[in-house]
Amino acid sequence: MPKITINQMSYYYADFYNPVYENVTLTLRTEWKIGLIGRNGRGKTTLLKLLQGELEPTAGKISAPIDMEYFPYTSDCTYSRTMDRIKEHVGHLKSIEDTMEKIILENDEVRFDEYAQLQDQYLELEGYEMESKILKEMDEMGLDSALLERDFETLSGGEKTRIMLLTLFLRKKQFLLLDEPTNHLDEAGKDAVAQYLQKKKGFIIVSHDREFLDHVIDHVLAINKKDITIEYGNYSSWKDNKEKQEQYEFRTRERLEEEIAQLERSAKVSRTWADWGNTQKYQFASNGRANGVQTYMKQAKRSEARAQENIEQKKALLQNYEEAKALTIYQEKPEEARCLVKVENLSFRYPDACKDVIHNLNLGVHTGNRIWIRGTNGVGKSTLLRLLSGVVPSDQVAYASDIKIAVVTQEPSWQKGYVTDYFEDYQGNISYKNFLDLCEVFELPENFLDRPLETYSSGELKKVNIARALSEENQLIILDEPLNYMDTYFSEQLEKAILEYQPTLVFVEHDRWFGKKIGTQIINL
Repeated sequence: MPKITINQMSYYYADFYNPVYENVTLTLRTEWKIGLIGRNGRGKTTLLKLLQGELEPTAGKISAPIDMEYFPYTSDCTYSRTMDRIKEHVGHLKSIEDTMEKIILENDEVRFDEYAQLQDQYLELEGYEMESKILKEMDEMGLDSALLERDFETLSGGEKTRIMLLTLFLRKKQFLLLDEPTNHLDEAGKDAVAQYLQKKKGFIIVSHDREFLDHVIDHVLAINKKDITIEYGNYSSWKDNKEKQEQYEFRTRERLEEEIAQLERSAKVSRTWADWGNTQKYQFASNGRANGVQTYMKQAKRSEARAQENIEQKKALLQNYEEAKALTIYQEKPEEARCLVKVENLSFRYPDACKDVIHNLNLGVHTGNRIWIRGTNGVGKSTLLRLLSGVVPSDQVAYASDIKIAVVTQEPSWQKGYVTDYFEDYQGNISYKNFLDLCEVFELPENFLDRPLETYSSGELKKVNIARALSEENQLIILDEPLNYMDTYFSEQLEKAILEYQPTLVFVEHDRWFGKKIGTQIINL
């Protein structure tokens, strides 16, 4: 099968001289189903864009015998019917059909040669079989074929995502680069995409959902602290191997560091003796050979070179060792348990809507609760969080006196300018100090305060948003899909912190692994 080769590839962002990759060499087979894993800010999306050709390596070369397509993609298609839109995205088939039909209707002999060329192109793209292929892909994706007759813009967000995804797989000879295709999909949508991708091959996928990755990949491409590795298996097998390696590195870390220190002391002594020997001259030395001191000087230099080589080898053993920093969750603990938010017979509908989004809901949020709000897309999960937080006021929602609520929204609230623009008197602000501590734990780049928010990756923006919320004084935390755009490391980091500090929180999250781990109560909408 064809191979994608990356040879001595380096890349950095020129505006900030931010090195992302240095001397990367890899070989990927085009039939693999690859999960791309790495901490936010390490260049997952950048790597996909380099493979696609949207970005050019600063040095080195990427060679691919196959075209690559990136997801999500923007559409400038003018066709509204979903079937027509899919066909247009698969090699402009609908435009070819329309042009061929126009030539026949007009009986334009001047354009008969053009018709023949278009027909050859149509046959090459398997245009005559395309509708049956689309129906097959719709069935495999778990979508009703009736959607094909509807206006694409009337479909739900999840339906659009799944249709855009299957459209890419209908294109011939493509290797797909899927960047977080499950963001905002509900659990049923994720299951459908997972079952669909199990039957496919030839893609790289970025996802924070560990359970999802386990079902769809057969290789893991990991962007580590100092290198990039490729390994056969799924997320769980990769994670198990990584933990074993980290346990070994942890056990040997102190020993290696002591050995390095000893070698460095030895190299220093050899260097000192060699320098001393170089200053000594033996007055009776013959011109035919060096005296004993000069011979020792050469031996000392060779000894230093061997020690230095050994030092570098041992340092290389530690280059990927990284110890995740513990996340602190700041929340005021009351002296006794109490009800913080009480919802009674809550019904809500948006203006001009024909039915309630939420109907006759009763709910109490008590100290220590970790309530998981579940449901399909469109049933009102985010609306309920906005009602609980007070962003959308309601007479049916009552709050404990002086309650402070920290809110993490789906989309980051800080998008433009600089982080410090959003803090008053930030130098003496305790929340700002907590915010910086959290940003350090989240491993944001050292220069993140000096960069405008417009240059942040989606994951970096989300981390800043979460750090902002968690640094505020609160008795209740509300999280709306906190894992979107985040890496698997962050998922585990947040999970461990919640289990350790046991804050009171209400959250929406489609990652079942995370929800089952931290939720103490489930509300199904």
